[in-house]
Amino acid sequence: MPFLESEGVKIYFEVGGDGEPVVLLNGIFMSTASWLLQKNHLARLGYKVVLHDMRGQWNSSKPEDESLYSLEAHAEDLKNLLNYLSIRRVHLVGTSYGGEVAMLFAAKYREYVNDLTVITSVSEIHEDLRLTAMRWLEGALSLDVEKFVLSWINDVYSERFIVKYGAGLLSRLVDTFSRGFSLVSAAYLLKSFLKLQDAPLTPLLKNIEVPTLVISAEEDRVKPPKYSKIIAREVPNSTYVEIREAGHAVILEKPDVVNYLMTGFIRSNSINNR
Repeated sequence: MPFLESEGVKIYFEVGGDGEPVVLLNGIFMSTASWLLQKNHLARLGYKVVLHDMRGQWNSSKPEDESLYSLEAHAEDLKNLLNYLSIRRVHLVGTSYGGEVAMLFAAKYREYVNDLTVITSVSEIHEDLRLTAMRWLEGALSLDVEKFVLSWINDVYSERFIVKYGAGLLSRLVDTFSRGFSLVSAAYLLKSFLKLQDAPLTPLLKNIEVPTLVISAEEDRVKPPKYSKIIAREVPNSTYVEIREAGHAVILEKPDVVNYLMTGFIRSNSINNR
């Protein structure tokens, strides 16, 4: 498996396809495999797709020092990865925590970003979201995989998605998160996210100068559309779209819609034409 050493941490990454590079950034509990439907779609259209597990996630190293987890550290890891791959300009896409990393990266490292797509993310934390994240944190701190999954399953997926996949969804998720996933690192990542309450990204959004697509999900119980609307309002050159009948995990629930919106936006902002 390919790894990059970034600030002493091993970062697992994948690169597939050829053409203009598209970077896909994970949410906290995601892996590179979570993007399969987007990765295959983009590769078929002639794009180079770059994915990585952030520090603390799945195949990447899981530092024991909590201070090594932050949005800033993830942004630095991404910069180091792009430099390692000799990629100078990308279409940047992030969902949830990955969207938050993407916004910080776009504000801080403008020269790398051609355009930005932010999916079901936030730039600040209100009390409703703080309480949700605290519940997830307690689930991670329990060090019990089933309790951990139960702490967030009903938030992440819409009712229709849970009904569609039935009672077996819980057992499948417990099995998945029992292999290669660190609950301790998940807790550190959640604590990193919670820092947005005292240090929101919202004041930085005016510094994002690239075309930006902001996607929300109508039935998102974690980061409902009100948060995406804040982002769209604050980013100068942004377009807002709300996907109906989908929850927070919209890239899994409505992959065709996400792919249509994402690729249409990317195509309209070709790197070669800018």
